[in-house]
Amino acid sequence: MSDPDRTHRSLDLLFVIDPLGGLDAAHDTSVALMESAQARGHRVLTTTMTDLEVEDGRARALCTPIDVEPAELHDGHWTARPDWFAAGTPERIVLDDTDAVFVRTDPPFDGRYLRGTYLLDFVDTSRCLVVNNPAGLRHANEKLFALRWPDLGPDTLVTADKAAIVRATERWGTAVIKPTDGMAGRGIMLLRADDPNLASIIEASTGRGRDHVVVQRFLDRSGEGDRRVIVLDGEPIGAVRRVASGREFRCNMAAGATVAVDTVTPRDKEICSRLAPALAENGLAFVGIDVIGDHLTEINVTSPTGVREIDAFAGTRLGDAVIAWVESRVPADVSAYGHAYR
Repeated sequence: MSDPDRTHRSLDLLFVIDPLGGLDAAHDTSVALMESAQARGHRVLTTTMTDLEVEDGRARALCTPIDVEPAELHDGHWTARPDWFAAGTPERIVLDDTDAVFVRTDPPFDGRYLRGTYLLDFVDTSRCLVVNNPAGLRHANEKLFALRWPDLGPDTLVTADKAAIVRATERWGTAVIKPTDGMAGRGIMLLRADDPNLASIIEASTGRGRDHVVVQRFLDRSGEGDRRVIVLDGEPIGAVRRVASGREFRCNMAAGATVAVDTVTPRDKEICSRLAPALAENGLAFVGIDVIGDHLTEINVTSPTGVREIDAFAGTRLGDAVIAWVESRVPADVSAYGHAYR
């Protein structure tokens, strides 16, 4: 049902996402955004990076309109029907003719993803808001972008050199090694100076010295976990704590971490105030930052998640806040983010 207090016109909102059948509707932030868009009276369209095209200088895509059956909250957990969406007849649409495009395809940031961002560059941002800006997505690697503010994060080394990684691990005692293009905790491993497998782990992670990796001093917050903070237009709007389960050290929900209630802290606001100018410059309006203790570890820009979990614990509707923000920017204030890097 539409919000009777909303005065904006009905919009066409396009989500560039992974195939619908692979989404977890009870967890996925994209689905939460679709539900809010539909509830506020907008038409929800979906497509994939593979379906993007450029013809006569205009970005097009085969888009599928969908109706969403909203997930329900029971005892602090979202549940969704297996048939949570009904698809309409696909239409080939010029993307300029939609009102906003959400780019929310999951990493890895591979050749297919990169080509997709180049095709999205052809969207006329004077007519259509793009969240997040495709050039900004190329510019802001999720593992590397946060290193622009070294004082906000843990000690970090980016290298493909095994000897340099060994030296850093010996200096710190324990470190974490990450691929530069992963997500959901994939490929993240713990390094210990006294581990006889240290050299083998480094060789596997770097492709025997061919691939750069991120190596960070391990922040021992095993009892506290890490925190996902959702950021909209440079402001933190919600947070959730993720705590590793069992013998697992990774605090990713996809790796089995449990989630707990949390709130936006003064430190979150301080971090976001430092990031806000660069986020706006790069057209990154909707992001998720990861914080361990007081340290910024990552800035997630491709498909930040956590909205479902925050809503479940805090009783919020962050999807409504995001869609309301889009309504306020379409079309009058599109230049605030849509024209970045144009």
